[in-house]
Amino acid sequence: MAIKYSSYSMFKRLLALVVLVTFLASGILIRLFYLQVTGNYKFVSKGLTEWLRDLPLTALRGKITDRNGVVLASSYTTYDVYVRPADVKDSEGVAELLSSALGIDYETCYQKVTKKGYSEVKIESDIEKPIVQNILKNFKDGIFFTTNTERNYAYDNMLSQILGFVGSDNSGQTGLEAYYNTFLKGVDGVSLVESDLKGTTLSDSVGYYEDAINGLNLKLTIDFRLQYAVEEIIANAMNTTGAKSISCMVTNPKTGEILSVCTLPSYDLNNIPRDDMEQLNTLSRATTIVDTFEPGSTFKAIVSAIALEEGLTHQHDYFYCSGFRIVNGVKINCSRRSGHGSQTLEQGLMNSCNCVFMDLIKRIGLTKFYDYLERFGISTKLGIDYPGEVSAVLMPQSLVTDADLARMGFGQTIALSSLEMMVAVGAVINGGHVYQPHFVSDISTETNKVVYTRSKTEIDRVISDKTSEAMRNMLFKVVDQGGGKYAKVEGYPIIGGKTGTAQKYENGGIAQGKYIASFIGFAPYYDPDYLVYVVVDEPQGAYYGGVVAAPIAQSIFDKIIKMNEYKPDDEKEELKSFELPTFIGMTISEASSLAASLGLQYLIQGDGDYVTNQISAPGTVAYENDIVLLIFD
Repeated sequence: MAIKYSSYSMFKRLLALVVLVTFLASGILIRLFYLQVTGNYKFVSKGLTEWLRDLPLTALRGKITDRNGVVLASSYTTYDVYVRPADVKDSEGVAELLSSALGIDYETCYQKVTKKGYSEVKIESDIEKPIVQNILKNFKDGIFFTTNTERNYAYDNMLSQILGFVGSDNSGQTGLEAYYNTFLKGVDGVSLVESDLKGTTLSDSVGYYEDAINGLNLKLTIDFRLQYAVEEIIANAMNTTGAKSISCMVTNPKTGEILSVCTLPSYDLNNIPRDDMEQLNTLSRATTIVDTFEPGSTFKAIVSAIALEEGLTHQHDYFYCSGFRIVNGVKINCSRRSGHGSQTLEQGLMNSCNCVFMDLIKRIGLTKFYDYLERFGISTKLGIDYPGEVSAVLMPQSLVTDADLARMGFGQTIALSSLEMMVAVGAVINGGHVYQPHFVSDISTETNKVVYTRSKTEIDRVISDKTSEAMRNMLFKVVDQGGGKYAKVEGYPIIGGKTGTAQKYENGGIAQGKYIASFIGFAPYYDPDYLVYVVVDEPQGAYYGGVVAAPIAQSIFDKIIKMNEYKPDDEKEELKSFELPTFIGMTISEASSLAASLGLQYLIQGDGDYVTNQISAPGTVAYENDIVLLIFD
């Protein structure tokens, strides 16, 4: 029995040993499988960090050009010089070569070349290719180079707020450089070499090289010729007006393309004032997109269009201006305190009469007015391809009083960006189409393969062709005969537009003596290809939009006319003008016969036997199909 028990015990121990060995062997095999297969990538990567020294190869940032291929921003390659002390065989020779080629102190260079405990030591940054070529002619072991890129802006201050700039890491920080950074930046490469723990390159090392992928190129909708002219005109206007700042935007109202943008003062993109961040933040603001202000009377074009579209008025509808309106006990003055008297909508627009537009917006009503603002793109962001876009500052409808609404009728108690005004007025004159504004027309590779093309995007359709045509005709007369006459280019009766003058506010109250003068206009008025908006902030002396901003726009339109070789005979036949005769003293039969012979329409007021007064006055410029009011008292 003892022998049997002993054999059984031995068997159990042997079985346990076999199980244990099998378990341990399985564990080892599983671990080996993990190390060789599953964990291979992890440990290879770890090994690479121990044995490979990497140096960066910076991708070349993509170019930015105007619509015709004029280069506005580009990048070029510079080089950083390194030494690997462990690979240097002639320390004195390397130090002498680099100090001479780079123009640095020999002792300083020698200390870097012989520095112990470092795999790489940087000797100099951002050196040009000719210097590198000079070093390579006398190359010695232990010298290495890496590539960087430097950004260059071909025209210094031009489009500074729109183009923006990049940081030391080659990434866009502001403007289009920031908005399109992913496309422009490209993908950096890397150069790797095997070395030992001391940093000495292994004799049988295998190098790893991944080339950089350069960034994509942007083609803008900007027209360089026009931009150059606008910048020059605005710079001159800064001197003549003494303004705090002046901005201008030019677009194609048929597509939403932005053709020119300028805001002065600006800054040099090749010499950025990084040491004064407050100044840099101020100068780099694209105020036309990121700031709002009360537009004043330019806004009357939008109110007119809404009222016409809703059938609440017509071009020859009559209004009476006494110089003010009383709205719920609040007296609101017209621009002419003595009043404009009886006038048509067309004349009210020409005279920029506040009373006419207080009456119109009352007819429109608050709810419908706010609905149209949204459809015109005024209360929501338009989605422009630029960072920091703002939307209009509007009072909540529940807080708007009748007096507030009345002031909105002539562009007060509402704040818009220049961009929003451009898009809304663009819809007023282009047949009613609200187009999304944009800067980039296409994106391409460095081999000029186009990978993206931008087409016009319609956001909404707000008014009819008929309403739009009526607005173009009325706004043409504002320039031809009314308050916008200083925007007219003699010999080329093709410009329409509207002036604006608004007081500024500071700390919740009116800033005495501080105004914003503006003019928004278009050409050719019968089929507009250009929409121009000039905003003059705090001009000194004269401050009315028609006197300050309209002449600046006139200079821009003059350039546009020359660029497009418009001819004086572009004037339409029906717009030939004549001097309005007097009807005073005539009977109704005599007056109607004279009006018919001139192609005029007429309205009669009163029941007297003879004409005692007329509107418009004798001697003013008139056109066929104009309406004259004949007063019989």
